[in-house]
Amino acid sequence: MRESAKRMREYLAGGVIALGINILMLQVIAFSLGAPGLGWGGLIDRWSWLLIPFIVIHTVGGIVGGYLVALRRVGESFTPGVATALIAYILEYIYQLLFEGSFHGSLWAIICLVGGGVFGSIASEAGGMRRRRRS
Repeated sequence: MRESAKRMREYLAGGVIALGINILMLQVIAFSLGAPGLGWGGLIDRWSWLLIPFIVIHTVGGIVGGYLVALRRVGESFTPGVATALIAYILEYIYQLLFEGSFHGSLWAIICLVGGGVFGSIASEAGGMRRRRRS
């Protein structure tokens, strides 16, 4: 029981880090465009070119969260990335529903977060294998 609680806490921490990156960049972009308070859906409705930064930011958030959790979960390839990405997606969905009323980019968000999370956990595992070979 104790190990599963520790594992869930690590996944939740990675999800919060990924969500933090997404929300921080959302606020920076909205503020720089002179539309503070708008969520991703409102910004993409006004400026359709923002879909590309949306995709990049969510992928980077997934990569960072998956990488950091996979550093703690040595020997697991996909599980840390996928679990972290799903938790980040759920938290972002709740955030968007509470503060915006809907989540327009939810399909893109889940694809980018999971893809980034898996890539980050694989990169962490590959880096760990290199570090183990050197020592």
